[in-house]
Amino acid sequence: MSRSEKEVLEIAARDGLLLNQDSLEFNESGVDFQVVFAVDQQENEWVLRLPRREDVMPRTAEEKKALDLVKEHITVFEAPNWKIYTNELIAYKKLNGIPAGTIDHEIQSYVWELDINNVPDCFYNTLGKALVALHNVPIEKAMNVGLTVHTPEEARESMKERMNAVREEFGVGDTLWTRWQQWLQNNEMWSMKTGLIHGDVHAGHILIDKEGNVTGLIDWTEAKVSDVSNDFAVLYRTFGEDGLELLINAYKEAGGYVWPKMKEHIIELEAAYPVAIAEFAIVSGSDEYFQMAKQALQIIDA
Repeated sequence: MSRSEKEVLEIAARDGLLLNQDSLEFNESGVDFQVVFAVDQQENEWVLRLPRREDVMPRTAEEKKALDLVKEHITVFEAPNWKIYTNELIAYKKLNGIPAGTIDHEIQSYVWELDINNVPDCFYNTLGKALVALHNVPIEKAMNVGLTVHTPEEARESMKERMNAVREEFGVGDTLWTRWQQWLQNNEMWSMKTGLIHGDVHAGHILIDKEGNVTGLIDWTEAKVSDVSNDFAVLYRTFGEDGLELLINAYKEAGGYVWPKMKEHIIELEAAYPVAIAEFAIVSGSDEYFQMAKQALQIIDA
């Protein structure tokens, strides 16, 4: 569901946020939230997130806990500080930087702020430092605020359970299922540590400056303590194996925990991405995502 300009102004005003009507700029790329950029009557820039479905807002409770934790422990990058948090609106003052890329649904691809064919080293270096800072937030602190916390064994078991649930609901092609099982059973692939993750580190959620330095991360809906590889998988999908190696090296240089089969593990984690598509199809009830899921799961009649 998308709101009109008039509805957005009314919702914001109910929470005491008086916006300049001619300042509203809509971004419809998100599947969970409609995003509106706006300026208030004191010339402060704001980001407004309006839920598209009823299932969206209950899941933001975890996000709020993670953001409070990040605000307390991290200084190397910015994250949203929610000033308004109600059932119909999340609003925070706009952060520095711009998204590295924005999804254009018409062309089904990113519109990039980076030179995608010549990504600057500073992008990988600063993203590596940001991920190290995030993954090193004390796990006991995450427990204390009530975030979901997985041990390495639980992260692996959770993936196994998710795969089984998706297979039961949709079915999975034999070749893909075999690949998943081999990955799950390969002890060398899996990390001996977990950490606080963002969970959806793609170009639209990474803020950069004009030089390509990472300045912030937004949209923390998937945050929890789990397998840190989750914060590398989408970058692998976007920048390929060479980009993944550059990011892992930058992460290691910044003091991140790297194990011998980390790269291979991330590649296999990316191969399990159809699980997330299927889960979203179930939660959203979207016919489009049901068809996408069947295709991604290599089901013959897709």
